[in-house]
Amino acid sequence: MTGDQTAVEQTGYLDPARRLRAGALLLVRYCGIHSDPRFSPWFERERDVLAGVVETARAAVRGRAGRTDFEQLRAGLDDALESSDPEGPPFQAEIFDHLVFATGVLDVLRAPEDADALNCALERADELAEAHDGMAQECGPAGGRGGAVLGALETEARRLDVSAGEDPVVALARSEEFAAAYARSIAAYYTDADAGIGA
Repeated sequence: MTGDQTAVEQTGYLDPARRLRAGALLLVRYCGIHSDPRFSPWFERERDVLAGVVETARAAVRGRAGRTDFEQLRAGLDDALESSDPEGPPFQAEIFDHLVFATGVLDVLRAPEDADALNCALERADELAEAHDGMAQECGPAGGRGGAVLGALETEARRLDVSAGEDPVVALARSEEFAAAYARSIAAYYTDADAGIGA
């Protein structure tokens, strides 16, 4: 496992507000891939849903989102998943994986009293970071970086996510920085053909 096991163990001791924030920060880190130009015009619905996920997650970190927002977001994710094909082109399968991830992490925001939901979300984030570090290694210098980077960044981010008293602005800035690196790792890996463009 890539992430910090100590952070996973600590989730049982977090109050619901801190669990909610930790889940929202995961959504910021891993769902900010919607700016990839390969979303348009083929996957615009999925793009818009992921953009909504990030926007709602940012609001949640700042304490400006609540149950109604989360329920509306869940409905949008369910609709996008129904119309998305996990067996489609590789980039479409990647999008599907992130919609599934967002749906699982949203369970944390909808029921922050459930420590198991956050544990599952952290484990899934580990898997995504590990997989995309592997993708970056395949890209080599052309991908802009080599070696495992995202896993280490995720470990540090979650250690701070579960700490008390951190300014939400600082937490968001850290997760936005991760999101940019994560999106770059995906952008460097897929071709237009992988998205079904020109196929």
